[in-house]
Formats: sequence, C-alpha cells, structure tokens
Amino acid sequence: MKKMFQVFSMLTLIALSSAASAAGGHGLALDKAHNDIRDTESLQRGAVLFANYCLACHSLKYMRYNRIANDLGWSNEEVVAKLTYGMNKPVDIVNSHMQEGVALDVFGTEVPDLSLMARLKGPDYIYTFIRAYHQDEQGNWDNKILVGTAMPNVLEGLKRHQSAEDFDQTTRDITNFLEYVGEPIKVTRYDLGIKVMLFLFVLFILTYLLKREYWRDIKH
Repeated sequence: MKKMFQVFSMLTLIALSSAASAAGGHGLALDKAHNDIRDTESLQRGAVLFANYCLACHSLKYMRYNRIANDLGWSNEEVVAKLTYGMNKPVDIVNSHMQEGVALDVFGTEVPDLSLMARLKGPDYIYTFIRAYHQDEQGNWDNKILVGTAMPNVLEGLKRHQSAEDFDQTTRDITNFLEYVGEPIKVTRYDLGIKVMLFLFVLFILTYLLKREYWRDIKH
C-alpha cells in the first residue's frame, strides 16, 4: 500500500509539473484567463470574434468549419454564415483570408498559424498578450509581452467602445476559443479520465479485498 501510494504521488507531481510547464514556463507575469472550455456560449462568441478580428491574418489549419459546428452546437449552415458569411463550405479548413506572401511584404514576417498556440504558450499567455498593447511616447503601438511585435492592435476599436468588464470578457472568449482549438477533445478526455480513475479506484479496492481473502489463512 505504501509503495503504491508513493508511486501515485510521484505520478501526480509529474503531471502537475508538466501542466505548469505547458501553461507558460517562460517566466513572465501573466494574467489568469480563467477559461472554461465547457462554456459553449463563450466558445461561440470567441469563434465569431476570431473570425472577425483574427482570421484576416491567422489561420487554424488543423480545424474544419464542420468540426467547430459540431462541437459548438451550430449547424453546418450556421457556422459558415457566422464565421465566413457563406464564403466557405463546412468541410473547408479554417484558413486565413490573407494571400500568400502579403504578410511578409506588409509585416516583414510570416503570420503564425494559431491552431496550437494555446498548447504552445498557454491560455494565460494569449489572454495577457492581447490585453498588453500600449502606446509609446510617439503614439506607436507596442506589446509588453512581446516587445516589437509586428501584430497590430486589432482590438483597439473594441477596447475604446467597451467597458473594462466587457473587454475582459471579449479577450477571455477569444482565448477560450483558441484553447478549445488547441485540443478540441479536451473535455471528452477529461470526462473519460475521471471515469477511468474511478474505475481504477474501485478495481484497486476489490483487488485489495481479494488479496486479503486469499491470504487470510496463510501464515507469514
């Protein structure tokens, strides 16, 4: 029992350590996104915001519109109407509207695909990054998290016309959507993991009781 408990504790520490590293082991002071990938309404709002403010430059090359529709509770017709105004088919990959080579000419660098950005940097990084824009003394926009970034402050207009609480929710919705995109099956995996752990716990109890029954009449 003691050895099994030690092994379980070690595995738990390893898992927590890996999660902390994935959440952003870059040493930056990040705001907490407090995402909830079970919040379908937040994911829907995030998807629409991403389509309106991010999809012009950034793609999600590992996602298709019909997968988003299925996971977020939309029909195929609704997803293309809301995210592409009917310009794409449900089976299309979520590609950027920007033509090849334009980003290099305009921004001086290629625009990254954001499919796995939440897994690479962590949701807190994304949430902090899109809220960290500021103007310098010359009136130029920069970002405290990624100084010298070529990405413009695309949410500037929203921030001016929304309350602080509404803008926080806006950025959280976008971050929530990108976390979902990074691992669409995460909720299913979590639910399955809980069921597996419960099954193993029950199996452990039964196995322990069976062992006691077998060894009851055996002298040590």
